[in-house]
Amino acid sequence: MTRTWPTLAALAVASLARTAHAQRPRSPVESPMALAWPARRAWDAGEEQRFSHWVTGVGRAVAARRCRTLAACLDNPAINPLHTPGRRLRFRADCADVAYLLRAYYAWRRELPFGFVGAVRWERDARGHALSTRPARTARWDAFASPWQLLHELGGRVNSNWFRMRPEVGDGDWYPARVRPGDVRPGTAYYDPDGHVLVVYEVTDAGDVMLFDGHPGGSITARPFDARITPGSARVGGGFMNWRPITLQRNEIHRPTNAQLGDWSPAQYDRGARVVNGATASFDAWVRARMRRAGRNGSGGR
Repeated sequence: MTRTWPTLAALAVASLARTAHAQRPRSPVESPMALAWPARRAWDAGEEQRFSHWVTGVGRAVAARRCRTLAACLDNPAINPLHTPGRRLRFRADCADVAYLLRAYYAWRRELPFGFVGAVRWERDARGHALSTRPARTARWDAFASPWQLLHELGGRVNSNWFRMRPEVGDGDWYPARVRPGDVRPGTAYYDPDGHVLVVYEVTDAGDVMLFDGHPGGSITARPFDARITPGSARVGGGFMNWRPITLQRNEIHRPTNAQLGDWSPAQYDRGARVVNGATASFDAWVRARMRRAGRNGSGGR
């Protein structure tokens, strides 16, 4: 069949577009990992504080509905002070993805090492629920070709089961946090054992914990911590969880043990300790009392 001139012209335009795309300069997110993400800095108290401050900014933007997906939040320089020009992000972040992508993006832009549990193993109970989840292997940021590849593949490699680990597991990405101001902080994750992950973005002086979360399809919303969120348990883990910081030693990733973490605590799983003003309280009321900074009353937890 003879091609018409319009068809040939269209093919020529398409060919030129592909050539232009191939020749355009790579943006930072597409650059080779060795150039785009050298681990020049180390995670320390200052970096953790800066990370929390950054998460607060993103969370407040979500709460104000200034962005409707995590990718849109990160691509907006008015929201994200770590934004860099270049190719727009296209990932769709479900609940567990949000917690991981925030940490990964910050680590990239601040030239910090990043590693995560690359696979898990577990058993199932009679109802098919995952139990005894534990890490099987660790993945490194520099095993990916570029920040773009890591950010767009990370969500497919993790899910809420990565949070479903008993508190004594010492080599997971997350560990149960002590429920008190400063330990539960912006960037802390909350795993609802019904299968959902949220991220803390702010804690008020009154003890209110504000969170945001991703949903299937990639939308992102904000909400307060309240009685609708299921508490974690020692059997399946969950609850308030902090990221286990990593260090590079002779180019090997090392993670602190639970005993080396000052804010590690399984106390949030102790139902008998949920007491406020001498009376048994619901989990959300206990959390609010524990997190209250001014005029805090009540007791319970360690």
